[in-house]
Amino acid sequence: MALKVRFENLTVEDIKSKNTAQDDPLLDFPLLKFIRFSLEFLKHLFATDNGCRGVSQEKGNVHALNASFASGGWALKEWPFPFIVVEKVFKKLIDRRHSHAAAHQLAIQKVPGAEYQLVKDHKYSFLKLDSIITLAGLYINATDGTTNAVQDHFVFAVVRVCQENNLDHTNIKIVRELLDLCGVKKRYNYQGAITTIETNILKWGEQPTRMTENSTEGELEDYLKTDGCIFADNKTDKDGTKLLTMVADTNFNKRYAWDLLRHLWQAEEGGYHVRILIQSRKSTALGVTTDRDDLICKTVEYCDLAYNSYKTHAEEVINGKLKATGWTVDFPYKGAHSLTGEVYFLHQLEGETVPVQIDFTEYMENFNPLDL
Repeated sequence: MALKVRFENLTVEDIKSKNTAQDDPLLDFPLLKFIRFSLEFLKHLFATDNGCRGVSQEKGNVHALNASFASGGWALKEWPFPFIVVEKVFKKLIDRRHSHAAAHQLAIQKVPGAEYQLVKDHKYSFLKLDSIITLAGLYINATDGTTNAVQDHFVFAVVRVCQENNLDHTNIKIVRELLDLCGVKKRYNYQGAITTIETNILKWGEQPTRMTENSTEGELEDYLKTDGCIFADNKTDKDGTKLLTMVADTNFNKRYAWDLLRHLWQAEEGGYHVRILIQSRKSTALGVTTDRDDLICKTVEYCDLAYNSYKTHAEEVINGKLKATGWTVDFPYKGAHSLTGEVYFLHQLEGETVPVQIDFTEYMENFNPLDL
């Protein structure tokens, strides 16, 4: 069992007893240099957004860290909270955002610190501080022996750094140098994964890198528990509205689109109202947007396929019987605009503060309400 010391009893000597400069997770990161261990007031350590992952809130093991801190304190073998001093007073965290969140929940006053300074003579020392912190945070995740860093994180981080510093993300030389800085080759030992990351960066386009939130199952559950929430997972509210949640994912949207239509059609057939909330589990804004658009485009496509197939068959049968009379019947147009019920996207992107109701007509090509 790891040796722990309660935070109120922790000293710098305790930290030094189990850590040396050789344990530094950023030892081989060329843009930052470790200076010293310290004890820092938690309120003086500023936790930036999780820019290396593209998410604005902390996810993962905050609850587990909370329990660990409360039961035993700080594990001395762990590397302290890494930070850098800005303008001699402002202290920005480089990593340990989960630990910061857990310590804040427990009202811990002081935490162990590891101070860093900028390296001035590297080719990329000109990068903005937030960009260096983004690369350093991803480097720590990429080299900690876990799968915390995934391909989307590398894509988001490099594109974001390029946009923040007016670098060309379609220049393969720049892309590869930035990927090397954030430890991609220490995370992936097969070229196929790295090539995929490079390709996704090169073809990113002009879309800005936006932060995401509410991209985990736990965050959705927390939102559903908030006061006044009008959504739920497979429940019926007091006015008889059926409440459902669904996931959007490009890998499975062919099935999910039919599921969405089934829920809407069943409600129409059964004479009840339905309200559906859709979440993407992607950790980047591009991923969330792609999941959303893909699902609704497929839903519109399959809806038209089903309606038009029935409409064509019904017209052929009925008009065949009316042929002798000289009369013909033209069934009215029905499409995704006819779908009843309410469908929403969970608020996951910057600027979204509440779920966004979906207007299916925005996904219908050449839709003109005057034609109805």
